[in-house]
Amino acid sequence: MDDCEAILEYVYASCKDEGASWFSYHFTPAFESQTSKKAFIWARDYPLEYQKLYIGADYKRRDPVPQLTFEHGPILTWTGARKLAQGDREAEAYFERLDELGVDNWVAFALFGPRNRDAFALVRFGQDPDHFAMGRLQQVQSLLLAAHLQICKVIDEGKPSVVLSEREREVLEWMGRGKSSNDIATILEISPETVRTYTRRIYDKLQTNDRVTATVRALKLGLVEL
Repeated sequence: MDDCEAILEYVYASCKDEGASWFSYHFTPAFESQTSKKAFIWARDYPLEYQKLYIGADYKRRDPVPQLTFEHGPILTWTGARKLAQGDREAEAYFERLDELGVDNWVAFALFGPRNRDAFALVRFGQDPDHFAMGRLQQVQSLLLAAHLQICKVIDEGKPSVVLSEREREVLEWMGRGKSSNDIATILEISPETVRTYTRRIYDKLQTNDRVTATVRALKLGLVEL
């Protein structure tokens, strides 16, 4: 596959076959932390209240799970993460809030990529993953890692130097925040067709046909900040 969004849709579909109910993939630009503002997130079916907290209440920056996973993973279940966080007041408070939202049965995966471009994935299952048969989570990890390496390869195939206009940059930033063409049109006070025109120009400059690849390539090149 050479379409990053298609890769992630395929991965999520495969995870759903294993009983997943929601999924997120966090791409980390080189030499940045997994909770950096520049980290790109692609998510599906996350609880709405958790989304609001993660973005609006700065829970992304406070999230202890990525660091715990890279230090103690590459596979870390929710119960393992909670044990490792004992004694850390901020981390314990974070997990207590997840309990209040009913966020459980998740597994975190550390995905190491070339040239320090790592990623982090979180998968929530319908059943407690601590009771899964041996090797089941390793299979999911292998799929996620293969997908991450392919995404890195696709991103590397983009142009080394790209110049975006100010309006193109604005459109791309809102795309990276998950806004639809109609939403962007309302925010920027332009027509949806004009947004689609800018989107086509962005895709052409970044040599892609999907939002995920365009956003991650732009982040890599320092063209946008999310």
